[in-house]
Amino acid sequence: MEWIPIKPDDQYCYYAHFAEIQDLQANETREFNVLWNGVQQSGPFIPRMRIIDTISSMSPQICSGGKCIFQLIRTNRSTLPPLLNALEVYTVVQFPTSETDESDVGAIKNIAATYALNRISWQGDPCVPQQFRWDGLNCNNTDMSMPPRITTL
Repeated sequence: MEWIPIKPDDQYCYYAHFAEIQDLQANETREFNVLWNGVQQSGPFIPRMRIIDTISSMSPQICSGGKCIFQLIRTNRSTLPPLLNALEVYTVVQFPTSETDESDVGAIKNIAATYALNRISWQGDPCVPQQFRWDGLNCNNTDMSMPPRITTL
């Protein structure tokens, strides 16, 4: 799989999920290496029968040469092609501000639990980043040296 990143300096984290779903014959083998931009990340890897294994990037990865390339390469002893059940790739987002004040986060979660507030947008940090601020909250994050504070609900 390959794609061209929107920003050349973007960093990515990936999670590749594998599970053998085919009953292999005694003379069949599925074995492969996992590569990111031509660099081996894992392998040789043999998926286990009906058991999910996940291989993930140990640290954020960059794409060189203006292209991101995720590869599964069959080893010489493999009689079957590589198998991939799912691949998740996330762009690393750098936040210019720190996380919302811990006491505010605890308080708003207690309020949500007490009053059975169940909003789909109430995930992650309540105030950061601003474009994903929780619905119904206002935050004060004008001072970049201080954690954002929840001001109103």
